[in-house]
Amino acid sequence: MSLRDATHLVMRPMSLDDIDTVSAWLQDVDDLSLFDRTLTLPPGKDAVRDSWKGDLVGGKFPTAYWFVLEAGDRTAVAVGGLQAVNYIHGDAVLPLLIARSARGKGFGLGIAATILDIAFDRLRLRRVTTFFRSDNAITEHLTGRVGFREEGRMRQAWFVDGKYLDCVVVGILREEWFSTRDSLRVEISNNVVIHLGQKQEFE
Repeated sequence: MSLRDATHLVMRPMSLDDIDTVSAWLQDVDDLSLFDRTLTLPPGKDAVRDSWKGDLVGGKFPTAYWFVLEAGDRTAVAVGGLQAVNYIHGDAVLPLLIARSARGKGFGLGIAATILDIAFDRLRLRRVTTFFRSDNAITEHLTGRVGFREEGRMRQAWFVDGKYLDCVVVGILREEWFSTRDSLRVEISNNVVIHLGQKQEFE
C-alpha cells in the first residue's frame, strides 16, 4: 500500500462541541466498563460535559490535552490525549477511546503514536503511563506494539459483570519511544496518515 492509498485523518484539539459525540459513545455499557473503571452506568450529556470542562478550558500550565481524530467527512472516530500532566516529574497518563465503528483500522495505533510524539517532543515529558482491564486483549496488544511495558498490576481492582479483574499498569520512557517510533511510523503510514490541525493534499 502506498502513501496515496493510506487513510488520511485529521487530529485536532477537542472542544466542548465534541461532548455530544463522546457522550453517545459512552452509552454502551460494555465499552464504558473498558474505558473507565469509575463509572458503572452511562453518564448523561451534562455529566460528561462537566467532567471534561476543566480539562478542555486549560490554563497557563494545562494538566490535560485532549484530541479528536476525524475522518475525511469530519466524523469523529476517536478521542485521546494526555491527562494528569506533571511538569515537575515529567509524566502523564494516556487515555484513548475509539468509536466502535472505527475499530480494527489502525486508528488507535496512529493516534497513540501521535500523542506520544506530542508528549515527548513538544512537552518534553520523561514518561507516559496508561492502564487497562486485564481481559482487554485489544488494548494490551495496542500498547505493546507502541512500546509500553508492563510495570505492575492492581490486583482485583476492576469490578465488572460480578467479578474482580486486575488493572494492568504499563508505561513507556522517552528513550524507549524514540528507539521504536521510526520503524513504527513507517508501518502506520502505510495504512493511516494523521495530520495535526488540517489535512494536506498528496500528489
